Amino acid sequence: MAMDVYAPCPCGSGKKLKFCCQNIAEDMDRISRLIENNQSRQALQQLEALDRKSPGHAWVITTQAVVLLETGETLEARNRLRQFIDKHPEHEFAAVLYAAATFQHDGLDAARPAISRAFQKGAKKHPSMLSGIAAAMSAVFRGRGRILASREHLALSLRFAPEEQRQEIFVRMLEFDSDASVVYPLRSAHPLPAITGEDDVVAEVRKAHKYAAVGCWNTAAEIFEKLSEKTPDAAEPWHAAGLCHAWFGDDAAAAAALHRAAATYRDPSAAVECETLAQVLDWSSATDRISRSELPGEITSVGRLLTALDATPRLQRLELPPQDPNAPPQPTAIYQVLSFNRDEFPPLGELSVDRLAKVLGEVIIFDAGQQEKEPPSIDVVGQEGPAFHDACDIVRSACGELVVWKPSEPTGEFTPREVAILSSQRAYPAKCPVALRRRLEHERMQSVVDGEWKATPQPALQGRTPAEAATTPEMRVKLLSAIYVLDAVTLRAGFELDMPALMGSLSLEPLPAIAVTPETPLNSLSPLQWLRLPLAELSDAQLTAVVNRAQLVHHDRFLYETLKVILQRPECLTELDQPRIYQTLADLCRVHNRRDEALHWIEEGRRHAEAGAQHFEKVWSWDLRELLMRLEDPADPGLKALGRKFVQYYSPKLPQMRPYLEQMFAIAGIPSPWLDVSLITEASVTGTAGGLWTPGAAEPAAAGSKLWIPT
Repeated sequence: MAMDVYAPCPCGSGKKLKFCCQNIAEDMDRISRLIENNQSRQALQQLEALDRKSPGHAWVITTQAVVLLETGETLEARNRLRQFIDKHPEHEFAAVLYAAATFQHDGLDAARPAISRAFQKGAKKHPSMLSGIAAAMSAVFRGRGRILASREHLALSLRFAPEEQRQEIFVRMLEFDSDASVVYPLRSAHPLPAITGEDDVVAEVRKAHKYAAVGCWNTAAEIFEKLSEKTPDAAEPWHAAGLCHAWFGDDAAAAAALHRAAATYRDPSAAVECETLAQVLDWSSATDRISRSELPGEITSVGRLLTALDATPRLQRLELPPQDPNAPPQPTAIYQVLSFNRDEFPPLGELSVDRLAKVLGEVIIFDAGQQEKEPPSIDVVGQEGPAFHDACDIVRSACGELVVWKPSEPTGEFTPREVAILSSQRAYPAKCPVALRRRLEHERMQSVVDGEWKATPQPALQGRTPAEAATTPEMRVKLLSAIYVLDAVTLRAGFELDMPALMGSLSLEPLPAIAVTPETPLNSLSPLQWLRLPLAELSDAQLTAVVNRAQLVHHDRFLYETLKVILQRPECLTELDQPRIYQTLADLCRVHNRRDEALHWIEEGRRHAEAGAQHFEKVWSWDLRELLMRLEDPADPGLKALGRKFVQYYSPKLPQMRPYLEQMFAIAGIPSPWLDVSLITEASVTGTAGGLWTPGAAEPAAAGSKLWIPT
């Protein structure tokens, strides 16, 4: 089909095709059809011929570059575009293509100037390509641990994306904000602060915002820092500069600017906001840190090696979950290297925090072919230091000639020392009940917070310990921020910090709740602002939005408090999944060692189910959830009565479930309730062949199907 001569010319000149490149339109139309038919080589040959006829033609050069990029010839694409841009620096499409080619061939760092130029020039006319570049940059920054840069580039990708791609990118942002491996102060939005002043200041702020809107955050940061010279008493320019540096990927510069903002803010809440971010961003340039190392080796016989390791008293093999067919292959085996022999654990009734074994390192074993057809391999990994060296010696001795070792080397991962004290591991006896393990781990973490953390000097506190900083009034902002950082680190480790109690022990007052009006844009709040919302004062619509956000980000304490408040708002519950609220509350209490309260929420969920229609399946689901929880503690006094209910009430109705439930009891080390002679009835021993009944199924599931467990 002939090209529309009155359409904009594809060369990018801004003119109509009729008045620009009509003389090569027929040739380019033919070449376009070759490209559409995946005849890239023929298209390139004809483009070469056309380039000889019309040297340096923009339409020809940019089309060549597109084909070369699609065929992976990034060096040739980059070189041709560079020659063209030297002569035509204002050409927008060429600038975008050159950024993409340089990024693909030379990497992100070398491409940053070209990418900034592309963002400035191509945002209006070529947003789709820039969306792809921003998304790729987000992935690179995530791999480097530049979390704020990764999230903001993903947001930029969403801003530039065409409508058909927006949903996919939006889902990726939701996954980002819900990623529990990222400390929560780095998740969610971080809006630029409002900056006011004279007309010249306002004009500069607008200019900086324009650069920030198209991803040129380094330029925006420079403008904000220059503004700080004009307004030395204002903290907002430093705050804005710090965020822009972080979004650009320069965490060190970001931390420095945010520290200055925190020191300048008169509002303690804003100061703590900046200081908390700065302390987390300081991790990337921490000097007092503990590196992670690995000792790799190749295995000559995996079977013989596993036998040897199983027989080594200082090694304890971990039970691995079933392999997910959609996930990368998991290791064949993982062992913990213990600080004492595994048979030296005291009896479970005498187990305490101070009698747990320290984990000196971990041993990870992959069989042949599990890692992209690599040979069988072994890795001893752990934090660099004497304990790791001892772990390596123990494993070498156990492996003998079954492993050919390679030199030990750092993994590139590290942990600041003040964080490392919170991430040290302890080992538990193999048959330790889940509930006991959870209680001891809670006690251990609380002991670390009350003892080691308070007594460890921290760079963020100018070398003082938290206990020392608490006696110095001018350290209040830094100490409050250090507590928020501690909250983030312990939460990532599965421990819920009692912040009010910790603040009270250090004579600190908590930050005030933020002021909220019906017009407050909740979605633009930062993570720390979410935690300071006056939940009871929110409107029903606002509270419902907060619940949805809390369930996404899953800050356990904030989610717990939010769900308890919304249960007092019947009008809100019509918009939400009430059983899921009870389920979440029960799970939060169970995970954080509040078993009695967890059982309370299970009972509330069961009562809600009993009040509804067709409640048998739903009540059974709650009973099964309670059973799973009680099985975590073999001494649970309520376990026998619940087991009796499954034998006498559910078994006659659902005979196929018996083998699966008996397996659950066996895993917990508890005799099957079906073997209790006082409970045996004709119905409880009679069963039919088949699989497990699942809620909503008219017939039992097919034999061999997996156990259905409520989620």
